Amino acid sequence: MRPPLVREIKASSALGKSGMKELDYAFNPYSGCLHSCDYCYAMDFTKTGVDIPWGEYVYVRTNIVELLRRDAVSKRKGIVGVSTITDPYQAVEGKYRITRESIPILCSNGFHVSIQTKSPLILRDLDILTRYRRNLDAGFSIATPYADRAIQMERRAPSPRARIKALERLSSEGIKTWIFLGPIFPGFNDTDGEFSEIAEIALSTGSRIIYDSYNHFRGSDTALKKNGHVPYLFSREQYAEAERKLLMICNRKGVRCNSEAEDWLVERSSMNRPLF
Repeated sequence: MRPPLVREIKASSALGKSGMKELDYAFNPYSGCLHSCDYCYAMDFTKTGVDIPWGEYVYVRTNIVELLRRDAVSKRKGIVGVSTITDPYQAVEGKYRITRESIPILCSNGFHVSIQTKSPLILRDLDILTRYRRNLDAGFSIATPYADRAIQMERRAPSPRARIKALERLSSEGIKTWIFLGPIFPGFNDTDGEFSEIAEIALSTGSRIIYDSYNHFRGSDTALKKNGHVPYLFSREQYAEAERKLLMICNRKGVRCNSEAEDWLVERSSMNRPLF
């Protein structure tokens, strides 16, 4: 396996308008991601300029902290997603520390920061996260709690167990946490056992579950097929049954659970922010 390509580039802006209703802005310190998740929609929205497979390159936006200091003063306050098309705590963050530098800038200027990651590297920044715990939340993407299944579609991502341990630590420090359960594939990660285990993790950490099924994108469809996974959507009846099963398990355990489609309503109302 060849080493990944890491290239330094200049960003033209820091805070972009988010395409997700629950977020006002997106902050992506990197472009590309080394976790190599076959189902990732971001590969369709990442321009490379090089003929290298997804998961084997990352561009580092070396000037983005400087741009963020300007945006944090001039832009209307809101919720910032860190990150939306890359993992802010993938391995290169250990060297470049862009995410670490950026969180205090956003929080101290009145923004709310919502972090999503698959990496326990987030624990390096516990000092910052606890200092600004009232101004941020942190979520871990966990498609399955089982390592043998995760590695089939997330070849270079940290193990589910490492993510769960990091989630537990953040929760114990009083940081608001959540779990993104997705994408859910029919016959792959929609079993009672997996749903129940994820719900138990959410219960023990006081985390909310946000779930979603797989959505077709050209890049991820190709990657899934190449690696032996046939990408297909639930039928309406299949998804309704999987959703009913998940919600029933969460309700029985007393775990808050909502779909990605509903998340903007839940997030806005919990922060007393306008819904429209």
